[in-house]
Amino acid sequence: MNFPKPSSPPPSTTDHFLARLALLLTSEKTDDPISSNRQDLIDHIHLITWLMIILTEEKGISAARIDYSPYLFSQTHRSLRSFLETSLPASDIRIVSHALQNDALSPPVLLQVTGETAGRSSSVPILHFGGQHSEGFFAFTPENVLTHAGDSPFLGFLLSDTSESRDYRHAIQQLLRNNRKTRLLRAKIHSVQQDSLEKTHIIQDLRVSLRMLSNKEAVALSDIHSEEKSTPPLPAPSIEPPPVPVPPFWLRVCRRLKRSLFPQPAPVETPNQESAADEDVIVSPPTSLSVSRILFIAGEPNTPGVLYRCDRNAAAARDAGFDARVLPCASVGYDDIHWADVMVFWRVEYSGHVSTIFDLARSENVVTIFDADDIVFVPHYARVDLIDGIRSIGATEEQIERCFSDMRRTFLRCDQGSTTTAELVFAMHSLRPVVHLLPNIYDMASLKRARIALRMRGEPGRVNAGDGLVRIGYAAGSRTHQRDFAPICPPIADILHQRPQARLVLFREPETHRPILLVEEFPSLIPVQDQIEWRDMVPLAELQDEFARFDISIAPLETGNVFCEAKSEIKFFEAALSGAATVASPTGPFRRVIHHGETGFLADSPSEWHDALLELIDNPERRVRMARDAYHSILWPFGPQAQAQRMKLALTSLNGDDAAARSAETHLARDRLAPPDLPVIPASQTIFHHDALGEAPVTVVITSYNYEAHLLDALESVAAQTLPVLDLIVVDDGSSDGSLALATTWMERHRERFNRLILRQSLKNAGLGGARNIGMDAAETVHVMQLDADNTLRPEACETLLESMNNGTAYAYPLIACFNENGPVLMDMTADTHHQPGTPELLGDLPFNPLSLVSGNRIDAMAMVTKWAWAAVGGYYVSREAMGWEDFDLWCSMAERGLPGHHVPQILADYRQHETSMTNASTEKDVHKARVVAFVQDRHPWIRLSAEQAKPRKN
Repeated sequence: MNFPKPSSPPPSTTDHFLARLALLLTSEKTDDPISSNRQDLIDHIHLITWLMIILTEEKGISAARIDYSPYLFSQTHRSLRSFLETSLPASDIRIVSHALQNDALSPPVLLQVTGETAGRSSSVPILHFGGQHSEGFFAFTPENVLTHAGDSPFLGFLLSDTSESRDYRHAIQQLLRNNRKTRLLRAKIHSVQQDSLEKTHIIQDLRVSLRMLSNKEAVALSDIHSEEKSTPPLPAPSIEPPPVPVPPFWLRVCRRLKRSLFPQPAPVETPNQESAADEDVIVSPPTSLSVSRILFIAGEPNTPGVLYRCDRNAAAARDAGFDARVLPCASVGYDDIHWADVMVFWRVEYSGHVSTIFDLARSENVVTIFDADDIVFVPHYARVDLIDGIRSIGATEEQIERCFSDMRRTFLRCDQGSTTTAELVFAMHSLRPVVHLLPNIYDMASLKRARIALRMRGEPGRVNAGDGLVRIGYAAGSRTHQRDFAPICPPIADILHQRPQARLVLFREPETHRPILLVEEFPSLIPVQDQIEWRDMVPLAELQDEFARFDISIAPLETGNVFCEAKSEIKFFEAALSGAATVASPTGPFRRVIHHGETGFLADSPSEWHDALLELIDNPERRVRMARDAYHSILWPFGPQAQAQRMKLALTSLNGDDAAARSAETHLARDRLAPPDLPVIPASQTIFHHDALGEAPVTVVITSYNYEAHLLDALESVAAQTLPVLDLIVVDDGSSDGSLALATTWMERHRERFNRLILRQSLKNAGLGGARNIGMDAAETVHVMQLDADNTLRPEACETLLESMNNGTAYAYPLIACFNENGPVLMDMTADTHHQPGTPELLGDLPFNPLSLVSGNRIDAMAMVTKWAWAAVGGYYVSREAMGWEDFDLWCSMAERGLPGHHVPQILADYRQHETSMTNASTEKDVHKARVVAFVQDRHPWIRLSAEQAKPRKN
């Protein structure tokens, strides 16, 4: 876990800030003085007027004066007077260009804008700006920026060097910047309106001229004139009356901020004045939203958590069709808030800056969501007996409690919550009723890196000898897990003593070599310290390389501890990506994702840890099989595609009542779906294996059973693909003919054509579903093209289908032409079809729509399937009694989980019709088809087949 560190203010002085503030009003450069152009003077007036309003309200006075610099008096006098009349209509503020004596007959000096320092003293605040330049310009400089005298709580606060004042000044800075952009935008709008008005007049003139020229006969002119009189004239462009002068938005917000910081006694005002003041701050809630832009705000931007909770979730939002950005909290300004529809605050501590963000978000109708990956919003959990890591990070319980309190304040200002585990969702519900479960996930870069690192050790899914050692890895990312490791240390030390080939892999800091796990607290490791492998910590991008070195990954946590019980499943799915088997503590999240004894081991007591580790060390076959099944189990739920699906539901639920109801309906329906079984991978042996350790975009899987006569055509069609880098896997399902030898010989001669080239043979005939699953298991690419050994692909098939798919497409299928020994098969003259008789017979000719599956299969097995979608539905079913509809069942399972397919209306493959095809020899036989129909309908009760009788395909 990454604990938030106590915040420390950045080194900054008041003078430095005000110099930057003044320069911001005039130029993007940091060394330009305020020039005399009109735009800069308007900014100057805005600042002066705002300060005047604050001081008059603070002192409760209505008469004051401004001593103004003679260099700017003539240029700004009129504009400043107009601005003051709008903002302070009831005040008597005199503007003079020379210093008056401060006597009883003259108003108090509230503002002095001059080139000379004010020398008088007064109980009324006196502001003094800037210095006089020889060029006659007025400038703000770091040496002489803003001074004051007298008693003014607000100016004292504004000039102080505290976190609240810095945040307040930052808010002013953002509002002034927005004010300038607003003026520029209004100028552009006015210009566009003028251009539009001119074009409207031109169009009207052209229409009249065309009307007059359309009829050349003078006799018809009178009729035309009368017709024109009867036709109502075109409406003139509406010109709205000038709006009633009101203070600008930034000014009203600044006033509101000041009042929130320094509540003042209610001034004596008329009821009308009170209602007018209230109107400045009332914000009506939106009746509906259109969410399209998401801003993720990182409260701890320099920690690994920002990758999991901000960067990867932002990528998932983009995959779901939204625009998303990630910013550190300190960098968020008004433009960012104005851009966003939704803001997600990850681990953001409350501050004046954050308060301003929320105020502006409310005024802009931005939905706010608090995100956390630990229970960092319950202050009384900040105790060493609950969070052992507090004692290791150099912070006190009081500091962590204060940090948790600040995060809780941020959470309470948000509209909703989001988090990583069901335990955290439950904890959040006490503060907010709507909480979205968005687990931590991997990204595609981590997946690719993990699998290439595993391939460097040998063929994935196979026991590889390597150096003969068995490595037990503990990837603790921070020095906060001493108490988690303590109970399992004795059994690990005992195992290292019993098994000399075992190694414990621990990590240390690269520069100091200081261990992440403080071994001095574990004396039982001293006798076996020679069996400890020390590895330097690596950047997060390289972490999967380290997991790939492990044979066994351990994830101990203190069970029963409320803080540990809410920890996410990161250590399980990251180990599974790299082919390591996991032993973990039975916390809630681990219990839900680990099938004990199948995808990992759950161990609580020291004896359970001992037995689980010993079992995996002594049984390498089981260890490899467990890692393989763990990989298949996490590929979908912790992948970016599933996160995009969740993100779309969460964000579209914000688009009003109807959208919220539809999103909830989908969410609840998915929760009722039974979790898929793991793909069944029948036992097989590797006959041929070649891996150039490159990266191919597509794997073609050819399944073959006694197809020696046709196999060569299928192989050559794959070699002829236009994709230059390609993987090919051939699965022989226990053939009794010469097809296995033929495939072996062909692969030896075509080794250089492919990045990976693998021939596997099932140990016993597994059927079509089992053979396809063997091929899918062996594939190391996201996209896998299915090809039966009696069919062929056209050269552009893989490339075209791949280009048609996006990140969320589960499968893509093309048009398929039928042929036999006589050539192309043509449509039957008696066929009831929309195609003309005599045209080529095609398969897969319907656009994608899951409802088309209700009455039967419309998609052939020759399709490009993503591995994550295959794993998401439990792979192809394996049943020899119901063999033949494995692909139909796969499409139905994907439809139930909302995984989209895509149709490519282009002939990219050829289907061979012959007597010995599986369709004719097995599937379309009356007795067998009845079993198949019953089997598939039992798995998918919503289908209603329109053709349940056997119907062999013609030859």
